[in-house]
Amino acid sequence: MVTVEVPGGTLVELSEEAWDDFRHERRTAFGLLYGGQLAVKAGRFEAFADWELELRREWEGRPVYDDSAAAAVAGLDLRRSFTLADPDDEMQAFLHAAGFLHVRGVYSLAEIEELRSAVEARKELARPDDGRSWWATNRRGEQVCCRLIYLAQQSPALAGVPHDERLARLAALSGEALRPADDRIDGLNTVIKNGEVVDGLSDLPWHQDCGMGGHPVLCPGLNVGIQLDAADAANGQLHFLAGSHHHSVGHTIRDDWPVVAVDTEPGDVTVHFGHVAHAAPPPTSPDAGRRAMYVTFVRDALFDAIPPGKGYNDVVLQTPGQPAPDALV
Repeated sequence: MVTVEVPGGTLVELSEEAWDDFRHERRTAFGLLYGGQLAVKAGRFEAFADWELELRREWEGRPVYDDSAAAAVAGLDLRRSFTLADPDDEMQAFLHAAGFLHVRGVYSLAEIEELRSAVEARKELARPDDGRSWWATNRRGEQVCCRLIYLAQQSPALAGVPHDERLARLAALSGEALRPADDRIDGLNTVIKNGEVVDGLSDLPWHQDCGMGGHPVLCPGLNVGIQLDAADAANGQLHFLAGSHHHSVGHTIRDDWPVVAVDTEPGDVTVHFGHVAHAAPPPTSPDAGRRAMYVTFVRDALFDAIPPGKGYNDVVLQTPGQPAPDALV
């Protein structure tokens, strides 16, 4: 066993294998905690999680998001949106600086209506125990579907969506060799926002997609979202912390930092790096909701690390005490 003393007096205990996973970012502090591979012997777990930010700066050279990071994007018009008629180099420059991109009118309303119909058909068939959907509970105690996953494998009408040339063009703006993960890490999926949710993941707090671990294989990944409905504060639109994809981000997002809430219309597409800090807070209107369909583009290394039908968290939260798969070493 390894005992780690955090500055300030917190002591955590973990196996040598778990420490190696932590050192190489196969699992983060939270990945170790939820995977049952870390015991806090004295002090507070939060102190260990906060210390990790400094360790990543030392080990990987990844800075912590702070006032200087916020100032680095101060000259950008963070409300700017684009269309496919705009030059790729302009869109790419914005994406790499801000970590996200809003592209208007990529899909026609007729195309959006076809996608909506296919999504609703699958939603009608979804059940809480089907392994192909996520569910939440609203204030009235009702279970509501908040995500449909692996849609390309279930709906012939949606099978071609991950390979749409328009999405491939936007994914290429990453500057990386990425391909759609249509059969793992939730595949083609649709987020469904619901009003007045009290339990479940209909609303997403601030996070980075590698928050449980896996940064070396998950990043740089790109999430491309087809907006099936309009998005605004009333139905809980996406928020981004501009420029945070270059950084580790703590648990407090300050009000004076450049947080951008993106308003979209049906047919728009949002693009964001999985490592940019993002959130989808609850709708401000109790009756509001929205749907957005996502394709995640990833590097080839992810296909070696994660089997079909699984997500990275399935790897992280496997049987406690077991090391990460060889593909992640």
